[in-house]
Amino acid sequence: MTDLLHNRYRLGPEIGRGGQGKTYVGQDLHTGQTVAVKELSLAIADDWKAIELFQREGLALRQLHHPAIPSYIDAFVDDDGPSLRFFLVREYVEGQTFQELIEAGENIATTDVVAFIEEVLDILDYLHDQHPPVIHRDIKPSNLILRPDGSVALIDFGAVQVVGSHTLMSTVVGTSGYVAPEQLAGRTRPASDLYSLGATVVHLLSHLHPADLPMERMRLLFEDRVGRIPPRLMRFLKGVLEPAVEDRIDSVQEARQVLRGSSSRLPALRDNRPLAVTRRPMGSQIQIDDTGGRLTLTIPAPRRYRLWFWSGLLVAGSWLLWTLPTIDPLFLPWFVGAIAAYFLVGQMFITPTRLSIDEDHFVLLRKTVNGKHKGWTEALLDVEERGPGDEKFLFLPLPGHLVLMEGVYPYPFAFGLSSVERRWLQSVLRARLELRRS
Repeated sequence: MTDLLHNRYRLGPEIGRGGQGKTYVGQDLHTGQTVAVKELSLAIADDWKAIELFQREGLALRQLHHPAIPSYIDAFVDDDGPSLRFFLVREYVEGQTFQELIEAGENIATTDVVAFIEEVLDILDYLHDQHPPVIHRDIKPSNLILRPDGSVALIDFGAVQVVGSHTLMSTVVGTSGYVAPEQLAGRTRPASDLYSLGATVVHLLSHLHPADLPMERMRLLFEDRVGRIPPRLMRFLKGVLEPAVEDRIDSVQEARQVLRGSSSRLPALRDNRPLAVTRRPMGSQIQIDDTGGRLTLTIPAPRRYRLWFWSGLLVAGSWLLWTLPTIDPLFLPWFVGAIAAYFLVGQMFITPTRLSIDEDHFVLLRKTVNGKHKGWTEALLDVEERGPGDEKFLFLPLPGHLVLMEGVYPYPFAFGLSSVERRWLQSVLRARLELRRS
């Protein structure tokens, strides 16, 4: 291979090698900048999927801008030689990978591990907050670099996946031991990256590859391999390493709260397993009245939603009054209509929801447009949980909520509850439906 590519990049030594590509350190002769050059040869690619993933990495880096993610510089194809070669040029990240630190026998202090987790959570927060969310899908020690200044960088976006509402992954990628169970089934979610982060931390603490640890019911048994760590760190690891995605910490925000010891959203853990939420979680404002023949639930809207709603309405109204003299009368009905639509739709999120179920009928009452629905109890099949961002209204991601399934017809409610409240409410309603069927 010539050491000069694209009449611009002078290649240096090889610094990384994967199953279907190599990475070199190089120099950009136009800018003098040190760069990383990744190569994929068509001759060694298993199939076109490898090329698709390679191109996807370039597209992802081009759109992402974060100090802990290497910047995109260039991408091109070289057709000189027996086969096509694809190249991706990105910012070179100086430092050691955490895999290299493990292999060197470095022991990382607990305080440094917590700081490491916080930094990776900041990166994942940025990725998962994209619209739609970006899932890295290959969090592991060799893809995380400790820079000379002590900060952490995330590299290798070859497995990245952009997720839309109800998107199913068709390509199974990732590294054994770090991959969440649902990712093996091609159903990656933001919580999948949290699982990989947890497996990475276990590797750092134990110096044992997660694939070499014993498992029980798909759950890693790591407690006696990581030494004495603070309860909040153990709680974090157990929460993100839950094999069932429904039981796992499902957001960066929740992960931060658990890591900092300020979360009451997760149920207690015993023997690595979450205890069933059998009674109303402490602090919950949900009211329940079960007389035996009728179950009635009153679910208040979160206070923060009410504050956001009225603040937004106040700002919109003030702006309309301020600009009223300058608005073309032809456009005035549109502005008023937009504010009215905001007011009507917002009622779903800021007013209480009341659900009652008896032997024959159920009534779901939400103070919004067409907010009352009455149906037959025997037609209720299930109560499903949706996490934050799992569904969208127009282009906006919806907060976590429950969905009452009347046959194939979904009725969303209980927006903005904590995950533990959603699970508790789901178990209450499912128990009622099972009682009705028995």
